[in-house]
Amino acid sequence: MRRALAAITALAVPCMTSSMFAPYVAATPVPTEAATCSLPLVHDIYDGFHVGVPAGWDLSTLGGQIAVSPTPSSPEGVLLYTALLTKSATPAAVFSAFMRYEQALVRKTGSVFNYQVQAGTGDLPRASVEAEIKGVKLSGQANVRALSVPTQLASSEALVSLTYGPQAQFPAEASTLGAVGRCYGPEQATLFELFHQPPVAPFSFIEPTGWHIGAEGQDDLSLDNATSTASATFDLWGPFVQGVNVSQPLSTPSEAITYWFAKLGFQAPRVLSATDVGASQEYLEFTATLDAKAVHGLMYMETSTDGSSTAGVFRLALADSPLWDTLNGALIEMAGSIQHDFSQDIEEIQAVNRQWQDFSGQVADFDDTLNNQQLVQDPSTGQLYEAPYSSYLPSGPQGPGYYLPNGQELTPVQRP
Repeated sequence: MRRALAAITALAVPCMTSSMFAPYVAATPVPTEAATCSLPLVHDIYDGFHVGVPAGWDLSTLGGQIAVSPTPSSPEGVLLYTALLTKSATPAAVFSAFMRYEQALVRKTGSVFNYQVQAGTGDLPRASVEAEIKGVKLSGQANVRALSVPTQLASSEALVSLTYGPQAQFPAEASTLGAVGRCYGPEQATLFELFHQPPVAPFSFIEPTGWHIGAEGQDDLSLDNATSTASATFDLWGPFVQGVNVSQPLSTPSEAITYWFAKLGFQAPRVLSATDVGASQEYLEFTATLDAKAVHGLMYMETSTDGSSTAGVFRLALADSPLWDTLNGALIEMAGSIQHDFSQDIEEIQAVNRQWQDFSGQVADFDDTLNNQQLVQDPSTGQLYEAPYSSYLPSGPQGPGYYLPNGQELTPVQRP
């Protein structure tokens, strides 16, 4: 239920790529291989992983993969994709499925994406990649390896790493790009509490322990961390009629984003990437100044116009800039989970979240351990939680399972 289109395809579409620092489930120690990593490590305690990110680079988790690049629209970067090795799945099978899908996805835009599989060690194939997107010739390399990860469903996962860059620059950058994936490792993830009934009506949403409702109205809700340095916001706005209750046109998502940036107080916004999804939806990653602080955010805007009036909805993931790489996965998930609770069931919360993240239609094609979660319940209170697979404790107080910080074992719940 967490993390779009591979970042390499950002050049082929109108450019967009891509889960308070008090984890209530302690992170597992960083593996030895990561301890010797030459890159700075970013820890995502909510989705449950760490990864190497060169200083000043961007990390995004929108839509099912981890994308690390100098900027969201850069022609060079790294894609990381993980999948549990359940049943008959092998690293080679995951690698093959991922590469075929990426090729089909890029070719669908009219661009070129070719790869040549090479023999690897055992069941761990590699591939060389050549692509041409919007006139930019790219070279790349891809590989897969197996990592130990204690979950209820499997004891290991496959990690596919795809590095890419302009042909002339790639040889010099290959070592740094490859180090991003070599520095990756799973960690203990965090439970998300699920709220879908009073006293928080009319909204349903999920949030980690320690977060709180920052602002709430009939049609808007903000979820903030303990230090108010990060937030996930939902706002159902309008209808607005130009010349009546608004002075400017709002008939397109771009116009609506401009309006709301000013209304929310963003100063000197800088667009990092933007993608139009049809005529009525847009995703925008940006940096700006808000209340004299540098912030980094992702806004999704959807508008509906009947000719005379316009209404819409936006979802906003926002954090102080230094926190963005660590928190955007959790913020994206929370912003995507918020909805008016018109008697929707729990499954619909997941569906809404997946829909707003998955504008490329990717996630359903893979069993992504960073997207899938187990619904669990505290038997003593009835409180529901979303438990990422990597929050599973093989050596819990009462044996293997999902637990609260106080040692309370949680019971798996079958989704409706």
